[in-house]
Amino acid sequence: MLKEREPILEKLSIVFQVVLTIICFYGAKWITHEFFKPMQGDSSQYEIISFIIVPLWLLILDQSNLGRIGRLKMYSILFVEYLTAIIVGNVLLYTSIVILDLDSVSRLVLAVFALTNLIVLYSYKFILSATMKFVRRRGMNSRLILIIADEDSDYFIDRLIETKDWGYRIWAIMSDDNNIKSKYDKLYAVLPYEHDLTSLIDNKAIDEVIYCKSFFDQNEIQKFIYTCAEVGVVFRMQSQLLNCVKMQSTLSFLNQMPFLTFRNTPDNYLALKVKTYLDFIISIMVLIILSPFMFLIAFLIKLDGGPVFFLQKRMGLHGRRFVCLKFRTMVVNAERMQQSLMNKNEQEGPVFKIKNDPRVTKIGRFLRKTSLDELPQFINVLKGNMSIVGPRPPIPSEVRQYKRWQTRRLSMKPGITCIWQVSGRNSIPFDQWMKLDMQYIDTWSLKLDFIILLKTIRVVLAGDGQ
Repeated sequence: MLKEREPILEKLSIVFQVVLTIICFYGAKWITHEFFKPMQGDSSQYEIISFIIVPLWLLILDQSNLGRIGRLKMYSILFVEYLTAIIVGNVLLYTSIVILDLDSVSRLVLAVFALTNLIVLYSYKFILSATMKFVRRRGMNSRLILIIADEDSDYFIDRLIETKDWGYRIWAIMSDDNNIKSKYDKLYAVLPYEHDLTSLIDNKAIDEVIYCKSFFDQNEIQKFIYTCAEVGVVFRMQSQLLNCVKMQSTLSFLNQMPFLTFRNTPDNYLALKVKTYLDFIISIMVLIILSPFMFLIAFLIKLDGGPVFFLQKRMGLHGRRFVCLKFRTMVVNAERMQQSLMNKNEQEGPVFKIKNDPRVTKIGRFLRKTSLDELPQFINVLKGNMSIVGPRPPIPSEVRQYKRWQTRRLSMKPGITCIWQVSGRNSIPFDQWMKLDMQYIDTWSLKLDFIILLKTIRVVLAGDGQ
């Protein structure tokens, strides 16, 4: 029943948000005139503005899909979407004021309105989403799903089981893989792959079919899509191939035949230039604002004996070598001690990681936990060796052990923070870490960088580093 009501609820949510927006507008007017005492103008012009806001915000919120209550959407992405919508709305609103020559409208009122509108609308959606997640964790508002899986699907299935606030309830898994059968047959019905999908969805009230096989046959997928579409069941497909589809692509026609062209590195010249300028500006601000704190960290490290900085050769853009700066967190002869500790390595692949590394100093343990040991790398950003957001720079010995597909992470300038650092860090297997870097390169945008920065701040404040 809820499925049929969702479009109506989305429209009602948008209308409610427009009502909140009008309240924010008149609230901003009251706050400004009450506390800042600007010159009184024609009050009728504010009424004109409120009439402009209603259709404008209805359109923007609707086009931005901000009436939906996403099951999988992260709060950081939600914030960026509201920020974008409010910026666009206020730019159009200001343009309307200029065109209509509404000179009595205080610009301060508009500024306060933009800020309060962002806070109120985001808070509304945050509370609503948190409430829905709470409800879904208790088994309500759930969707019954059938998963079509193979040997590479267990990571996705585990995430689906663990994340109860998504509201997905597995009814059955269709697979012939023995590992899938042995792992999940006590929890769910594991059906043979040759089972007839049509009879399954006809005899059971399934809301969605999720296809998460690594490789597939085009005719098979087409058959599944049509089978689900005939009875209005949602069909979702998760596959390694979609990592390619998420790359920048263009649709072109050659003799009326459609072609998709994929690029595996970002090529938006303007956006990349903006990223470079933002890196420079933000790095200067961070180094100036945090310089007293950095001097204090340097003093505490020096009390422990040895150099303040740890200098290490790393691989940058297209394999260029540079000296990466970090606050020293280990004893002076740490690199010579590494060979004797290789049997304790907790990471797969060429990377060396130990959760409770005996070489880490007391102050170093704190710096690593809070990620403050990375602060000197803002100097690397100013020098142009690194970016603030990007794949972490590897050491040359690691790169020599890379598989060919993993070397593509060197096609983008390395960063201080990345998707891996905000997604679990040491708990993520090496291959998954590499895939996250590929995902970042394939889907890069300024919006994605902003989301990762927000998540990084949360990780630093939570002290999740190791």
